[in-house]
Amino acid sequence: MGLGLAIVICLVIFVIVGFMVFQARFAARAWRRTIAGGDRRALSQLLDATFSEWRRARPPRGMPPSDWRALHTAALVAADHQRVRVSLLAEPDVQIVDGQRIEVGTAQEVARRAAVRMAERLMYEMPYVSFREAQVDVLTEFRDLDGTVTTRCLLTTKLAREGASLADWEHGAAEEILAEWDTREAEDGRWPDPDDDALITPEAVAAAVAAEDALKTTRLEKDDRP
Repeated sequence: MGLGLAIVICLVIFVIVGFMVFQARFAARAWRRTIAGGDRRALSQLLDATFSEWRRARPPRGMPPSDWRALHTAALVAADHQRVRVSLLAEPDVQIVDGQRIEVGTAQEVARRAAVRMAERLMYEMPYVSFREAQVDVLTEFRDLDGTVTTRCLLTTKLAREGASLADWEHGAAEEILAEWDTREAEDGRWPDPDDDALITPEAVAAAVAAEDALKTTRLEKDDRP
């Protein structure tokens, strides 16, 4: 009696687990098919959900808190099923040492490390989509005495999947990795414009969505005609 009950329980667990695995695979296939078909709204929802999941995760051991905070500010600028563009916000790496606040890294250094880490995530940690190209813009903010906030771009970098496959993600210095990509950084008071020759822009995505909506409306109107 006891052995029979144990067998039944094992079978039930096996069926439930098998159903869950099948359902997950079916959902993944549906996501991939929808995104590959050009559904930009589904892609945007997927990216928002993925960014939220990344924010809930624990930081890798050894990662400076400033880098982790920069990654938490990730915001989608624009994307389609082949290209993605994301912006981050970086601040200096300030730590408490012997009871004093000491800047152990500049905002530029944080920007470099965060840009490389975000590029790796976009290329290899995105579920259901495989981008061919990515652009990461890292910004910083300055607050004046009157409370006015000014935003400047510290660096902007573009990379293709072929270039990403050659990067030494584990041991390479951020400066060396960025040098292999199309990277522009702030220098001598000159700030790069991330919209200059951008990989993809929000305006282009909005225009594509509007065109798709217009096409769908036209098709529905034709279908409704007697």
